Amino acid sequence: MIAIAKISALISFQLFKSGTAARYADRLMGSPERLRLQKLIDRLDLAKKPAEIRVEQLLYSGGAVLITLLALSANRLIGCVAAVLIFLGWLYPASELEKKIERKNRNIALDFPGFYSMAYYQYAKSVNIYLADVIRDYLPSANPDMAEELGVMLDNIEYGEEYALKQFKKRVPLHYIIKFCDIMETRLKGYDNISQMEYLKNEVDEFRVVALEDDLKRRERSNSRLQLVLIAVLIVYIAIYYLFTVLDSIKMFQ
Repeated sequence: MIAIAKISALISFQLFKSGTAARYADRLMGSPERLRLQKLIDRLDLAKKPAEIRVEQLLYSGGAVLITLLALSANRLIGCVAAVLIFLGWLYPASELEKKIERKNRNIALDFPGFYSMAYYQYAKSVNIYLADVIRDYLPSANPDMAEELGVMLDNIEYGEEYALKQFKKRVPLHYIIKFCDIMETRLKGYDNISQMEYLKNEVDEFRVVALEDDLKRRERSNSRLQLVLIAVLIVYIAIYYLFTVLDSIKMFQ
């Protein structure tokens, strides 16, 4: 029953957002902002409209206003600090989409060298290779984000390899992917550009090494920060423990 109630509440909220977006929020957006949000939505293939994101911004900011007013009634300083939440609440819906796209692009970039190596070696052996076959061979070992993009690419290949390549670099405008698509489009025109593919492979291999080193450093920094947080929590715990011990001792002598 609780699960059904939660689902019902979620559906009602979604309907409220959609209805409010259709009626009012769309009027509160300029064309540049609507276009920017639409690009974020398209990149993540979300079933929502830019106006719905504007409704989320208004809801988060409105909630932050209420929190700020309550904090001001309790303490002026805390209220001033809480006012920052209004700004953060406005930014959160769009920035969260941008972070998701950034993570998605990073995962694709890290997985692309493996995909390109397979493509390079197959095309180096024979010119009679279909891109769809290369994609199907690589899909089982692709990470979820890369697999999703390659799956879309497979669907687009039904309309032609050139169309699929153009859509791929449009969806994921990363440097090496754009170069890969340009090279493959050139091959479709009948040019044997295996030397360009080899040059790109060297670049991609170098990128893979640098990316792995950066990922290792990021993990080390994350572990160091976690250790510092744990030490800080331990220090606070010890300080509180000794504070209560001292207070108990004082009470005994009173």
